Amino acid sequence: MGSLVNLNDRGRVRSVSLEGDTVTVDGKSIHVETLGDGRVRVTDASGSHVAWATGEGKRVFVTLDGRDYVFDAGSRGARRSQTHESASGDVAMPMPGLVISVSVKDGDRVHKGQPLVVVEAMKMEHTLRAPRDGVVRRLTAGPDKRFEGGAILLEVES
Repeated sequence: MGSLVNLNDRGRVRSVSLEGDTVTVDGKSIHVETLGDGRVRVTDASGSHVAWATGEGKRVFVTLDGRDYVFDAGSRGARRSQTHESASGDVAMPMPGLVISVSVKDGDRVHKGQPLVVVEAMKMEHTLRAPRDGVVRRLTAGPDKRFEGGAILLEVES
């Protein structure tokens, strides 16, 4: 058997092993095929999906089916990026990239799901949305500014 790690998936620990181009998660096999330009095809019992992946240091950023994930080899954990369903109200860069546009300013009242910032990462545009109803605070994002993955762009305060 290849390397074995345990990943934290929203509070649930999953056993993950890697053997060649097959990843096994909790006993279920997933075939992974590299397509180039950061794209990979993942195939499991439910079908085939194309994901985008890029690495930075010990972190790997993956976009699959419109959701962003961050895998941190240092902690051997995985988490959904804070750009989606953040309990803290922080809106963070899903991966290293460039801010294209910002549609809010400090003090603006926003509603959950409202588009706030558009970023470009891995040759794709990502719209970052408000994680909850509230007021925009600590806005650091601006057009043409580069940020590392995980950098907080703004906070939505209740």
